[in-house]
This record gives sequence, structure tokens and C-alpha cells, in this order.
Amino acid sequence: MPSRRPDPAAQIVFDAYQRTSGPVAFLDESYQAPDGVAAHRDTFYVFTAVIVELDAMDELRVGIEGIADGTYWHTTKALQTSSGIDQTRDMLDFLADGHEACVIAHQIPVGADDTDAQTARTACYRQLAIELGAGRDDVWPAIDLFVLEERNQSNFRNKDKADHKVLVSEKLIPRNTRLLSTSPRHEHLLWLPDLVSMAYRRTLTHSNSTSKLFDAIADNVHFVEVSEPEKAQK
Repeated sequence: MPSRRPDPAAQIVFDAYQRTSGPVAFLDESYQAPDGVAAHRDTFYVFTAVIVELDAMDELRVGIEGIADGTYWHTTKALQTSSGIDQTRDMLDFLADGHEACVIAHQIPVGADDTDAQTARTACYRQLAIELGAGRDDVWPAIDLFVLEERNQSNFRNKDKADHKVLVSEKLIPRNTRLLSTSPRHEHLLWLPDLVSMAYRRTLTHSNSTSKLFDAIADNVHFVEVSEPEKAQK
């Protein structure tokens, strides 16, 4: 069980763990929206969940903090230096050594008129949440707590909450399934979906050695299908 932390925002997350009996899904994304992109085919939306058992949280957290050599990590920045690439590879290897399932919902390309990629986000979250809430035999049980990296703008945070409520109201996920948004400052396990999302992103955007980073975690990853944008819940 994760240890108690004094920070009030971290305490909210800890309290949420206390009210769940199963594993927790940590969610983050990586995307390229069509706005400002010359070629429509280069757009994509990748939404990733990493599923962590309660009794594995402390070990995972300590391990990734040790690899990061501190309490700050952002994979995008890490990939800008050779030492950061090495740390990224080490972190992926560390995650791959465990039993944590990674689940990716992705849409390629993003619709040409979806300039902020919000429609793609909704479509990816919809399918990801359904899969997580239903469970998958011998891979992960039904998940009732999703911890999502909090978005900066309140209107986007409200949209995430609304998307989740739609799934509950349509009975596509159990009514007790909770979505909690917080910052990676308060829960470093949110580094994990950022890590996996960026590793998969590199397979789409790069042809150098970083395009092979995903190979380290590929065996732990399960993909879910995402509906075409026009069929997705708006």
C-alpha cells in the first residue's frame, strides 16, 4: 500500500487508494493535432493506461525515482539528451520487468477538423475506459479507479469529467468507476503512462534509435480499437 504523504493534493490521491480494493489505472496521452501540421497523415492521438497493483506502488515509485535521480520526470525532456535517453530506456526496462499491463488506445490520423484533438481524445478515452472497466481475462481485473494526469485548463478538465459521466450514464462502465485528475508532482506513478506513450509515439515520429525504445515494453502492451471520429461520442 502506498505510504502516506503530507501534501494535501497527494493526500487526496492516497485517500482514493484507500477506497479501492483492486489495481489502479494511471493514464496519460501523447498526440499531434492537425493544427499547423502540413501533412494530415502525420496526426495521431495515443492514450495510455498503466495498471498498477496497490501493493506494488511503493516499489515502483522508489524504482522510477531512483532512475530519474530525483522527483521530477518528463519523458519529452529526457529524450532531448543522450543521458536522458539512457534513463528512459532504463525506466522502460524496469517497468517491463514487472507484471504491470499497459493498455493503449490510439487514433491515426486525427480528423482534419479536430484542430485541438479533443474529439480524438474523447474517442480514445471512451474505448480505453470501457476496456479498463470491463477487465480482460487473465490480464487485468475490472478497474474502478482511473488516475489521470490533470490538464492545465479548466474547460479541458471539465470535458474529461463530462466524458467520464457519459460513459457511466450509458452504462458502458460500472457506476462506481472513478476518475481522479492530479499532477505528476503529487503522484510520480503518472510518469509511467507518459513514458509508455512517448515510447510508442517515437515509433510514429522518428526513425532513429529512439524509435526502438518501445521494443522494451512491447510485450506488456495491449491495444484497443478506437471508433472512427464521426462515430465517437461527442
